Amino acid sequence: MSRIRNVFGLLDQHILNSGYSLTEARVLFEISKTDCCTANQLCSILEMDRSYMSRVIRKFERDGLIIRHTDDQDGRNLKIHLTEKGNAVFQELNNRSNEQIANIIAKLNSADCEELIHAMRTVKKHISLATKNILIRPFRESDVAYVIDRQLSLYQSERHFTTDIWKKYLTQGVLELIGKFDAERDCVFILECNGSPAGCIAITHAENGAAQLRYFLLEPEMRGLGMGTALLNKALDFCREKKYSHVFLWTVSAQETARKLYGKAGFARTETGKNDSWGAPVLEEKWELDL
Repeated sequence: MSRIRNVFGLLDQHILNSGYSLTEARVLFEISKTDCCTANQLCSILEMDRSYMSRVIRKFERDGLIIRHTDDQDGRNLKIHLTEKGNAVFQELNNRSNEQIANIIAKLNSADCEELIHAMRTVKKHISLATKNILIRPFRESDVAYVIDRQLSLYQSERHFTTDIWKKYLTQGVLELIGKFDAERDCVFILECNGSPAGCIAITHAENGAAQLRYFLLEPEMRGLGMGTALLNKALDFCREKKYSHVFLWTVSAQETARKLYGKAGFARTETGKNDSWGAPVLEEKWELDL
């Protein structure tokens, strides 16, 4: 245990040299994940003391990293979002921590790296499942903004989808699903961790009695815990319950982890096509499954 603490202490000190602690970097990370959040949400996600969180938020505000404004729907809450400077500082901290970790493992050979990765995944899985309250529930109206915002944010950071065409396609698609939602044929499930959304998946009715799987998302910190498989199985169980005989989905070839899940679930790739309109060239893929 002391060796683990020493490693984390090394990482913490490295970030402290920039003027921000590892904990403060984690707070910045959580703020960066969404357009707006509140201090209460941050306390819940990070399991931090409210008074300590208040000090961190005040420091960020003094440094010009965040802006706070009154929530239009609840005047008692102050919404927090990163400034341009705040986003730049977060990216710098993130790069520094990544470089520090890279330097630590640079001396390992490929076999040692694979062993380390496997061990870290095992530790992460068992600790996360033992310490977090994780459940899958039907969506609520308040989840709609989460589904849209996180899809846009993650695809921007991970796939560089940034064009207005992409944003319109994603946003209008989600709103159309909700606007035409039929509980007998459609579903949206939310993965929840410690009371906060941490992933989602949807089934919507399509032409010829088929079901389309859409908006499959998993927060980075929830990956590697088996939650992607759990969400996918939940959606497919819904399809079977509603007597769908055919399910299809569209993805891109770069979504390697998701594609592996689809293959394990019995989906087969049936169609491909290039798309250059979303900000980064991608190969779109259609996957289909007969139930």
